[in-house]
Parts: sequence; C-alpha cells; structure tokens
Amino acid sequence: MEESHIDLIISDMRMPNISGFELLKIIKQRYPSTIRVILSGYADENLVFRALQTNIAKLCILKPWDNERLKQIIRNIFELEDLMKAKKCLEIVNNIDYISTLKDLYLKITRVIEDELGIDEIIKAIEEDPATSSKILQVANSAFYNLKTASVKQAVVYLGLVNVRNIVLNATVFECLPSGSSKSLLWQHVNIANNLFYYLYDNVIKKRVHDSFASAGLLHGIGQLILLKAYPQKFLEYLDIIKKEKGTIDYEKTELELFGITHTELGAVLLNWWDIPYPVVEAALFHHKPYDERIIHKELVCTVNIACYCAWDILEIRSFQEYPFYSILPRN
Repeated sequence: MEESHIDLIISDMRMPNISGFELLKIIKQRYPSTIRVILSGYADENLVFRALQTNIAKLCILKPWDNERLKQIIRNIFELEDLMKAKKCLEIVNNIDYISTLKDLYLKITRVIEDELGIDEIIKAIEEDPATSSKILQVANSAFYNLKTASVKQAVVYLGLVNVRNIVLNATVFECLPSGSSKSLLWQHVNIANNLFYYLYDNVIKKRVHDSFASAGLLHGIGQLILLKAYPQKFLEYLDIIKKEKGTIDYEKTELELFGITHTELGAVLLNWWDIPYPVVEAALFHHKPYDERIIHKELVCTVNIACYCAWDILEIRSFQEYPFYSILPRN
C-alpha cells in the first residue's frame, strides 16, 4: 500500500499474527481513502460492531458469502463513493462554517469507543457544553427513554456512548441553525422518527437494533438541516409545498427544482465525511427510495422509510408533547 494506491480492501477478521480489526485500524490511520470491508463469522460479532461503529470498516459481510452477491455489494459501494464526491454537495457542506470542523467532543467519543477507554473525560466535556448537555438530557427524559434525571452522567451511562455520540452529532448541526419554527419542526420529526424506528424493530421486525446502525433513525434526515442552513427562505417555500401536496409530493424532485440538490444526497455526503457507518449513510441516501436496487441493507432502509413518513403524519395529527409517542402508536 506504500507503493500502490488501493481502492478497497476486504479482510478476514481472524488471521494469524494480526486480526482484521487491527489491520483495518492501521489502514484507516495511514490510508483513510481506502474503503475497508470485513469478512466475518458470528463468533466475532462484538468486535465487528465496534469496527463498524468507529468506521474502521465500512461494512461486514458474513460467512459463508455468495460470490455474485459480494461483487454486487462492491459495485454498490463504489457507486455510493462516487456520489460522495459530488461537487455541489461538498461545496454546500464546506461553506457552512460550524459544520466544516467537527467538535472535539465528537472525536473524543469516537476514540473512547474505538479504544475502549473510560468515559469520565467525556462526561466532563459534555457538562462543560450547555447546548450538548441539554440535548442529551432532553433525549434521556423523553417519553421513549423516560429516565427522569437531571444528571448528565446518569444520562450518558443510561443511553450509552454510541447514542450519546449520535446526539452530539445531531446537536452539532442543530446549533448552527437560527431559532425558529422550521428548526423546532425538524427536531420534533427527528425524535419521533427515531422512536418509531426502534418501535418497528422491537415490535414488528422482532429484532434488536444493532450498534452498527443504531443512529439511522436519528440521522436519516440530517440533510434537511443543511438545506435549512444554506437556503433558509427557499426552505420555507419547501415546507409550504410539502404541506399543500401531502401524500403526493416527490420530495427529491421538488428539492432538485428548488435547491439543485436533494437532502438525501447532502445527508449522505455529510455522514460519510464524518465517518458514520455505511448502513446509516445508506439509510440517509435511500430512505425515500427503499426499493432502489443499489441498497445493501434493505430491511434497515425500508424501516427508516416507514418511520420517516409516519413521523410526519404524527406531527400533523397532534402535539407530540401532549400525546407521548408510546400512547399513540399501538392504536394506529
């Protein structure tokens, strides 16, 4: 790799002398542009999820694999990587000052997860940031978690570092937006969609939401926040169109006409740039097109699609503050 540029590496997890996790961690540090994929069996599940959550690997392919399926996955990865380099997306993201540099706190949390370090420094840093502290406590005390605490430490321990990191990421983008009804509406939508996402996995799909894509519900619409920041007046027009054409609107076509770019593309570019796991990037890009043949994690993307649409319906029907989510869903 010192002598030749390598676009993609697929590594077994268990190998002599050095594990796939250690190998890909070194490659991430020395050659970050190389796409990293793990081949693994179920026995390595915990290590695989840690590799995915810290973006040491883009995704994991379970053994035994199908050769044709593997080749299709590789083609899909390269297509998505090409999109990540779209000039207009990168220009918009780079021109938003607050987003252009990640918070030190977000990077610290990632390092703690990656190296399995203690969390005391993270808690101290969060407590020193009032905006992030309030967001974490707001989520912990929401109807979904119902923790009822004023302690940041208790909230962090209860939510777990993976969830806390995702909240920090979301709060980072929200902090760069001016106060107003649009910002409030998007924040409510994100939280309802995230709760729906977990509900669907627990009660309909009957599966646990794995750490590798736990943030998909929370981050799927993050591109809308960037559109709101970059085009505040046009975004108000966009919301009016959504309200008038409810149920019939083609979101991506409307956004292309208004902004020349879609929130799904912007969100995917930002999340990829921030080293968010591949399944979450994929959910952000395809949650309005769940039948796209390029999707690798179809079940995940379809679940996010349903959660997104139902969240807008719930927002329109009644106030989320007056009617907590858990009391609404079973009757619908």
